[in-house]
Amino acid sequence: MLCFFLTSCAGKYHLSNFYGQAEIVLNKTQLNRFNNYLSGEYYSYELNRKVSHRPIMFAISADGTTSLLFACASISNECDPNVSIYQVLKRYSKKSNKEMYIFALKNKIVWSGNNYLIKGNKLNVSSGLLKNINFDLEDSRLFNNSYYDISLMPIVDDDFEN
Repeated sequence: MLCFFLTSCAGKYHLSNFYGQAEIVLNKTQLNRFNNYLSGEYYSYELNRKVSHRPIMFAISADGTTSLLFACASISNECDPNVSIYQVLKRYSKKSNKEMYIFALKNKIVWSGNNYLIKGNKLNVSSGLLKNINFDLEDSRLFNNSYYDISLMPIVDDDFEN
């Protein structure tokens, strides 16, 4: 009985259930924001300053106008985001009044069945390899974009022996 309960709960909260599935159009501003996420250097709207953090997740609304950066506030990979991703998605979906979906985990685009690993710090929009992802590179001021970000603090282990 316990096995059944654990299995059914684990399936409900599997990250792939929160990958975006529909066709999406990334406007120029959101594409630039995604490229900044990939580089690890972006303007934090939560902190009101530029930060350098390791990318964990880039999420976006189905209409492509609201994005969320989730990153590790560490130079090395000392953060453990596994428990937090679901809670972060739900919190910012509620905060933005738009359902947020996972577009990328670290440097891999997972939207709509894509499994596209990005090499470098910039997405090549002309590659033609991404399905259900289109780009509008015209003036983004026509869109009502919203931006959110959250930084996960590194795990510090104080339990050590001298």
